[in-house]
Amino acid sequence: MSLDPEELWRKHQRWIDLVTGMHAEFQWTKNASVAWHSPRKPLAASKVALVCTAGIHLASQPAYDLSNPRGDWSFREIPSDSPAGAISVSHAHYDTEAAERDIDCVFPIRTLRALAARGVVGAVAKTHYGMMGFVPNGAPVAQESAPAIARRLAEEGVDAVLLTPG
Repeated sequence: MSLDPEELWRKHQRWIDLVTGMHAEFQWTKNASVAWHSPRKPLAASKVALVCTAGIHLASQPAYDLSNPRGDWSFREIPSDSPAGAISVSHAHYDTEAAERDIDCVFPIRTLRALAARGVVGAVAKTHYGMMGFVPNGAPVAQESAPAIARRLAEEGVDAVLLTPG
């Protein structure tokens, strides 16, 4: 199935209109520059972590604040050895039914472990990160959450991150 670029543009515009119409505090966060870095080593020698904005957290951790019109830019640490059944989903801006049935569809930890076992990736990070992607003004994510997560990933020696949305 080929996607018509004009139709994709119209869908994107409808989404922008919907988001800005539903959330009075919505602000576009512009990225002035792209911080592109070439991989320092092959994926087969890299430690890989997951960062997921689908609202995942351990059942033992506090859920995200779904009632805050400003969103919730906090994050949760997810230990790599967490069983899939210990991971919950708190998000009100997408249908979480599939994620609740199989967390791997938004947080592919089992798949990442399998890739490491096959040698496709060098190692799985000990810690992964969950966030709720609904934040109408992305400034707190850019100024607080993302730098904190990046520091922790660097401290653990993570070489690559797979970002998964909801």
